[in-house]
Amino acid sequence: MIAISRYHLSLLLRSHRWIPAAVVYIIGVVGLGGVGGSATGHGSALAQDLSWSALMLVPCAAWLSRAVLTAEPAAARDCVAAAGGPRRAQLAALIAAGAFAAGFGVVGVTWELITSGVERAPSTNTVLIGATFGAVGHGLLSALICLLVGSAIGALCNPPVIRRPAASMLTSTGAVVLALVWSVSPANAAVRSGYGETSSSWPAGLPVIAAIALLTVAWSISALVAARRSG
Repeated sequence: MIAISRYHLSLLLRSHRWIPAAVVYIIGVVGLGGVGGSATGHGSALAQDLSWSALMLVPCAAWLSRAVLTAEPAAARDCVAAAGGPRRAQLAALIAAGAFAAGFGVVGVTWELITSGVERAPSTNTVLIGATFGAVGHGLLSALICLLVGSAIGALCNPPVIRRPAASMLTSTGAVVLALVWSVSPANAAVRSGYGETSSSWPAGLPVIAAIALLTVAWSISALVAARRSG
């Protein structure tokens, strides 16, 4: 599994298919990040910026999943499936895409820490260590949830589940938009809590459980379909 994942990572890097995802993520985090600043909602500026960069992982992870799943020629894909098994090959491809997206998430968190700075008391300007760690912890959790949701979208809306390019792109785009704006989405719920919204219908801790369940179902379906169509 590790060797196949490394193969897919190498193929992704050499194919340059990761560049559109990088452009989308950079534009989203650097160009559009911090819109509204601390005036949006009741959360702190750092928590809001970290939540925004986490939200941008949804389209990034979905695109990277598509890039990995469509990078191989058919003959090479058949060889990998024959060598490691179609299920293992499919899961290794999804793991490689998720690992690459996680790298973007780390860069995003680092960028927000550098640009937003630590939490400080408004009156004395002293560093609030507890609040800073709390904001960073919530930002990392939100990034994980958004990464899982984006990866699940990529697994369900791309080959071998949906093989037609046009249908795959349309369903991926629609699913990403729903994940960003629909209150039922765990990614949307995690990010809204970072903006200080307390009216969410999601109990604490449930978004990450829902994201893990969604990823498990999506990856399982993708692996099963890959095995069936390979056989």
